[in-house]
Amino acid sequence: MVSFAIIISFILHIITFAVIYVLFKQVQTKKETNTGEIQTLLDGYLQEIKEENFRLQKAVSEGWTNEHGQPLPKKDNTDGDPATTNTSEDGIYENEQKDDMEASLQSRILQLYDQGHTEAEIARELNCGKTEAALIIKLYSKK
Repeated sequence: MVSFAIIISFILHIITFAVIYVLFKQVQTKKETNTGEIQTLLDGYLQEIKEENFRLQKAVSEGWTNEHGQPLPKKDNTDGDPATTNTSEDGIYENEQKDDMEASLQSRILQLYDQGHTEAEIARELNCGKTEAALIIKLYSKK
């Protein structure tokens, strides 16, 4: 009876190892399929992005306008490289507007105060109230 149980156990172990091997092969096949599907999907997305980029470049070169309503400069790339643009010697793009920054009222008041002007002179020069200038000076002098 003991030998019969050992033979049955041995057969069950062989069947179990066979099933484990078959399942392992199926899992490996699924992983390879998933990797291939992901690669195909990403290639498709990349192609769509390239096409959209090409359409955008074409639309820009045909005369889109910027936020001020001015036409965007056309590219003069003979080598087909979109990274090259027309610039002047000082590095400013053609048709580019220069930004002007204006200091805030508080910074101008504090600047004049640091230069030694009185509150009345600052108010007169900046067209603001004397009490406003004094208040700003007091607030920032405590910091």
